[in-house]
This record gives sequence, structure tokens and C-alpha cells, in this order.
Amino acid sequence: MPEGKTQHDSRDDRQYIASLTGMRGFAALLVFFFHYEALHPGIRLDLAVPLFGPVLQFPLGFGYAGVDIFFVLSGFLLTLPFAGAALNRTPGPNLARYFKRRFLRVFPAYYAQLFTILLIGGWFVAWTPQTLSSLVAHLLMFFNIGWHPVRPMVGVWWTLPVEMGFYLLLPLLAPFLRPFRWIPVLLAGIALSLAYRVWAASHFGEQGGGAVFLAASQLPGSLAEFLLGASAALVTRSVSRLGLARPAPWVLDLLFVMGLLVPATWLWQVVLDAGAGYWMGHWGMIVAPLALGLPLSAAVLALYWGSRIGTFLLANRLMYFLGLISYSLYLWHFVVMQQIQALAGSSYADLPHRVTFPLAAAAVITVASISYYAVERPFYRLRTYSQVKDG
Repeated sequence: MPEGKTQHDSRDDRQYIASLTGMRGFAALLVFFFHYEALHPGIRLDLAVPLFGPVLQFPLGFGYAGVDIFFVLSGFLLTLPFAGAALNRTPGPNLARYFKRRFLRVFPAYYAQLFTILLIGGWFVAWTPQTLSSLVAHLLMFFNIGWHPVRPMVGVWWTLPVEMGFYLLLPLLAPFLRPFRWIPVLLAGIALSLAYRVWAASHFGEQGGGAVFLAASQLPGSLAEFLLGASAALVTRSVSRLGLARPAPWVLDLLFVMGLLVPATWLWQVVLDAGAGYWMGHWGMIVAPLALGLPLSAAVLALYWGSRIGTFLLANRLMYFLGLISYSLYLWHFVVMQQIQALAGSSYADLPHRVTFPLAAAAVITVASISYYAVERPFYRLRTYSQVKDG
């Protein structure tokens, strides 16, 4: 049994891992929808579909919020064993094994994509000539950091060093994973996120909204979302340790629904109303990690505790499969859609969305599945074998 988990905790993790995996698939779909609309402009489901059109159009405009879901989920899932160990005053996860697992989770699929693009070269739209320094930055995943940042060849790679930064930070935060110690850490992390975003808006505003977004979304600016996810993990372990009863099923369903509805409403009412100015230092952009992270953490908490609605929506076979391939889907979706457009030429742009959307979705899921089964899964099994062998 892994360190820091009780038998009850381990059973819960197995029981509800399908819902949380499905949540990852949902996040990856949101990002895919967002970038599909960016590469295939003009789709207006809000005008074409009566009644439900605005709901269907929503992920095409605000799908980037899938990244926020990824950050909250990472904070929650990675903190579970550390929180259990801290509360039970038992040894925490073996750090050498922890970092090895993190490396095997992130780098193999990323390197497979990076070297594929480098080897095939100019055939890929994403390929750009690399200097030695930029090549090293890509090998180390050192993007958008410092005063002279290296922009990644594939735009979505910007989130990877943000995740890696939290992986490195979490063991340092582990000793504080007790309620009265954690609250000051959480409040300080939220304050740091807000202050950093104010600084990013003032220092990068002249370069445009894209520069502000990338700067503001680096780890200091996104730290609150990781910490809120970690706080949800601490709540689950505290409730288990104290032997407290979970909320009633209807409460969990309400918590899950509101945990998704509140971010959607906030994006619709605040972000949409702000327009292009949102990315230039609008107050909504400053408080986004809190406005999105808090309700999303509540939704993840409800999922873990077995929300019936959440289980129905996210633990089905389709969402679970998309969750399994979500990392590869995230890595490859933009590149694949770019390649389809480059290979098909101008005639592709004239096709209706009822043709281009299923074509893009099928191609992305196919490539992501190949990446998962050929690269991710073998290393996952290597990681599992290593854990059994060492433990």
C-alpha cells in the first residue's frame, strides 16, 4: 500500500478514479474545442441551434478553461498521498520514486512529439529552426521563463513547465499539510497569484494580450489553482481521518453542478463582457485563479466523494477513454489540426463544419491514441513495475 494512505482511502481512490479520469478527458475536450474554433473560425452554434445553441457554443469560446481544470486536478491528485501522510504522521511518499513517476508521466510523450517534429522538420507546420539555446530550452521544457523567453514550437507546451514547477514545489509544501498550518500557506499562495498577475499585466501590457496571458499564467500566477486543488485533497483526508460522514448524495450533486456552473457563469458574464481588454490586465484576469479554482476544486471534491451526476457524466466509457488519452490528446490536437489544413489546402477551408469537425476529431483522437498506447502506456507500466519491485 502506498505511503500515507489508509485502506479506506485506497478503496475510495480506486472507486472514484474513473470520474476524475473522465474529468481530465472533459478538460482536454474543452481545449480541443477552443482550438478547433481558432483554426476553423465562423462556427456559430449559438445562432444555428435553437435553445441549446449558446450552451454548445460555450466551449468553442471559453475552452481554454480546460487548462484550469488540469491545474486543479493536478493539485488534488498529487497532494492526496502527501496529505494522508501528514495527517497520519507517517512517512510521506518516497521522493525519488515520486520524481521518477512525474518524469515518466510527462517527458516520454513530450519527447516523442518533440523528436518527431524535429526529425521530420519542415513538413510540420509547428516546426521552426532551432538555435542551440532554444533546443536546450525545449529539451529541458524551459519555456516562457525569464526576460528573454523561448517560445515553444507547439503553443500548448507552455503549460508543461507550469505543471513541472508545481511537481517540484509540492514536496516542500508537504510538511504544512495540516489544517491550521495549511490555511496561511493557501492564503499566501492566493495573494502571490493575484500580486504576480498585477505585475505581469503592468510589465507585459505593451506587448499585447497574448504576452500578458503567457506571463500571468506561469506558476506564480496559477499557483492558487494548484493550492485550491491541494486543499480539496486535504479536506478528503481530514474527513477520512476524523471518521466524519460525507455530505448527503444530493449535496454532492449540487456541489458538482455548482462547481461547474459558477465558472461557466463567471466566464460568460465577466470575461465575455470584458472583451479583448480582459487579457490586458482586467480585474477578472487578475482574480481568475480564485474565481475558477475555488468552484472547480469543489467539483473535484464532489467527484471524489461520488457525485451521482458527476459519475454519470464523467465515469462512462467514452469520457474515461478520453481521460486516459487526455495528455496525448492535449499535446497533439493543435499540431494535427494544423497539419490537416496544410495538407488539404484551400479546398479544406470551404468544407462545412459538419465535415471538418468530425474529420479533425477523428484524426486527433487517432494520433492521441497511438501516442498513448505506443509511448505513455509502456512507460506507465514501467513505472508500475518499478513501484512493485521497489516496494
